[in-house]
Amino acid sequence: DITPVLNALHCSSLIALRRPFVYFGRQYNQIYVNNNGHLTFDAAWGRFVPYRFPGNASRDLIAPFWTDLDNRQNGQVLYNQYTTGSVLQRATQDINTYFPDLNFVANWVFVATWYEVAYYSTSGTRTTFQAVLISGGQYSFVLMNYGTIFLKIFFGCWYDVETYETCILIGSFVVTYILSFPGSFYPVSGTANGRIDDGSSSLIVLQRPFVYFGRQYNQIYVNNNGHLTFDAAWHRYVPYRFPGNASRDLIAPFWTDLDNRQNGQVLYNQYTSGSVLQRATQDINTYFPNLNFVANWIFVATWYEVAYFPTSGTVSQLNPYSFVLMNYGTIAQTSRSVQVRIKKHI
Repeated sequence: DITPVLNALHCSSLIALRRPFVYFGRQYNQIYVNNNGHLTFDAAWGRFVPYRFPGNASRDLIAPFWTDLDNRQNGQVLYNQYTTGSVLQRATQDINTYFPDLNFVANWVFVATWYEVAYYSTSGTRTTFQAVLISGGQYSFVLMNYGTIFLKIFFGCWYDVETYETCILIGSFVVTYILSFPGSFYPVSGTANGRIDDGSSSLIVLQRPFVYFGRQYNQIYVNNNGHLTFDAAWHRYVPYRFPGNASRDLIAPFWTDLDNRQNGQVLYNQYTSGSVLQRATQDINTYFPNLNFVANWIFVATWYEVAYFPTSGTVSQLNPYSFVLMNYGTIAQTSRSVQVRIKKHI
């Protein structure tokens, strides 16, 4: 009961929806699943180079992973609709987990899956992700789920609408990710690391103990190459394959070869009172509504508009903080390996 996309134009034929889907005030009764990682409503679309969002173009668009994909050698692009059964129950449960005050009941789900699809001209690469459209009553939702994503230089991962601008992304394909964008950054401020290639902060004494996978830490290091360590400063810029089960506990929001000598700053700060703690309390209780959590300490590390080595002028910004959340701003294109992981050693 799963329909593959086999169209020579790299998209599905017109798919009639079993329930209307309201998307930013517009009601749609049809959809197209396009091989290059996006959904459209008005017509099939073969574009494989993502443009800068928000485009405010003439086309409403949902793009979980917009890039140049090719399912001729390996992988499948699949879609299905559900109006009864366990998938509706799962969708109802998911939405009420993320939005516990809605008392939402799903009556229709559309699932598009790009399963182990290769990048164009790179047969054998395998990338898996989903877009899930959910409708019920007056509410509509889009979930984006991610499996294995083979490293790629450039892709788009957004919603775009003709007259509105928004981006909320919640995924739970293998593990749950909640990704947010520059509007949700915590304050970009604090002590700056030295402008040293492969540099690090000095030892930072934490104002509260931080328990990380059962270990209590009272100190931390912010390393310029996109990771945090607890035992010592660490300069390694080439990420290894996770899980490494090495001797070092590690938080790596964007582990690659960064260089803050030409542009950008690596900053850190701690908070034990004030609006930042209120914000953190609200965020955690939004993501985990049954915890009744109250934050009493926050550590924020920000890599702000830092260049890749040796490419001065490139701009990347990212921001991890305890619970652990990771926020991403502009990520410049790179052909380098990048790791985004939380890891404990065994």
